[in-house]
Amino acid sequence: MKIHVSQEKSIAQIQEEFSKVYPYLKLVFFSKPHKAYKGSHAKFLITDTGQTLGSIEKKPKTGDLYIEVDMPTWQVERLFEEEFGLHVQVFRKSGNTWLETSVTDDLTLEEQNVKGKASERHHFEFVDPIDYREQD
Repeated sequence: MKIHVSQEKSIAQIQEEFSKVYPYLKLVFFSKPHKAYKGSHAKFLITDTGQTLGSIEKKPKTGDLYIEVDMPTWQVERLFEEEFGLHVQVFRKSGNTWLETSVTDDLTLEEQNVKGKASERHHFEFVDPIDYREQD
């Protein structure tokens, strides 16, 4: 897939393009970088997805980012950083929640997406724990 990155595009537009190809993954933008196989701190999360890329990057660059299905997650995150100075984390759908993929950064985008899709089939029901106390 090709994502055109420009300073006029919003975070939401980039996220939407990515999610069209990988519906069980999403890109989350942060104001600070993270180390490989580590998560990003929540205080650096950019919550306003209407912001343009030019407003979050000091030296905005325009160009195309080519992402292949067999790229490991860490490589996609690194490409955004090295090519455009954007700090992103890939999150994967897990049931009704989104998980940061830092532990599984070696998996390809396709593998991550398949795991996300598979999580929809699992229905987690609340079950009362067994009470092992003696009964009178």
